[in-house]
Amino acid sequence: MAPEQYIQKLTELSLKKSDNMKKILTLTKRQSDVITEDSINELQNLVDVKQKLIDEINELDDAFEVYYSRLKSILGIESMEEVSISEYNEVVRLQQTIKTIFDTIKEIQAAENENNMKARGVLDSLGGQIRQVKQGKIANNGYNIGGKLPQQSYYFDTKK
Repeated sequence: MAPEQYIQKLTELSLKKSDNMKKILTLTKRQSDVITEDSINELQNLVDVKQKLIDEINELDDAFEVYYSRLKSILGIESMEEVSISEYNEVVRLQQTIKTIFDTIKEIQAAENENNMKARGVLDSLGGQIRQVKQGKIANNGYNIGGKLPQQSYYFDTKK
């Protein structure tokens, strides 16, 4: 394979990864809405779809690594920055795609951090509600203690 073909394949893999990363970003933003709506099933569905996309990205990364290592050995380089842009024009597009991927990753991380904060807030709220229910049960049990005591009848003979 010629270096141009390797660069073309790397660009194709990077574009697919970029598309999947954008889908993950969209799903992560949807998770934010679902967390506040307390819809556990919808949240689980979103997580499952994200996991499938992540698996696809891992496969793309593996293929990218194979082509990238072959390109490096053919050109005798250590990184993409060493590739001559004047000789291989497609490198610019590849570098732009990789930059887009990194920008998307930063957005995903920010959205995930926001979602984690919202989820903690929901969990704290649920924890408070559970404590109130437990306290209510304890108080209720304290008032109903008379019904749990054994009831015995006593007869007092007052004629003696």
